Amino acid sequence: MASSKGIRILKVFKALEAHPIIGISNKEISDGLGIPASYVSRDLDDLISEGLVVKLDNGNFAYSIRTLQIAERFRRQQERLQGKIAEVGRRVEVD
Repeated sequence: MASSKGIRILKVFKALEAHPIIGISNKEISDGLGIPASYVSRDLDDLISEGLVVKLDNGNFAYSIRTLQIAERFRRQQERLQGKIAEVGRRVEVD
């Protein structure tokens, strides 16, 4: 069973999706999720310490370059796998 803190951190992480470029404020996350701002701050600190989130110059929080690199690697791997699946499909086609 997942811990309530773990689930909360993941909700905070997913909330960043709302504004991936300009970021989102602690208050916006807190209000949107109904989580006390103090918890959101701690969760963001944990995400920052793990390199997944950054605090922007405007004070908002956004996904880090590391997080975007992970997403891009996933996209590329998925694209390669789709190509391989299509190739296998072409090889086994019956006329």
